[in-house]
Amino acid sequence: MATTTQISASISRETKKLLDNYVRKRGVKKSYVIEQALRHHLLAVHEIPEEYFIPPVVRVSAESGKTLLDALHQPSAPTPEMQELMGRK
Repeated sequence: MATTTQISASISRETKKLLDNYVRKRGVKKSYVIEQALRHHLLAVHEIPEEYFIPPVVRVSAESGKTLLDALHQPSAPTPEMQELMGRK
């Protein structure tokens, strides 16, 4: 029989709603979902080289955010390389 230990963590209300909906629909226990999600994350972080790991939240400065929004509203024309990559040449 596997031994367990209890941990405590604070999560956002939105994450709790998502978790509650998931366990209700799937008929599984919260502890099972949390154990699986945490193991999946920790194993991935261990296996994936750090330079390829993308955090779930990316924070940008106000200036970078404005640059991104400007690029979305007025995208530049695709380069020949991009057209080739997308199979449009």
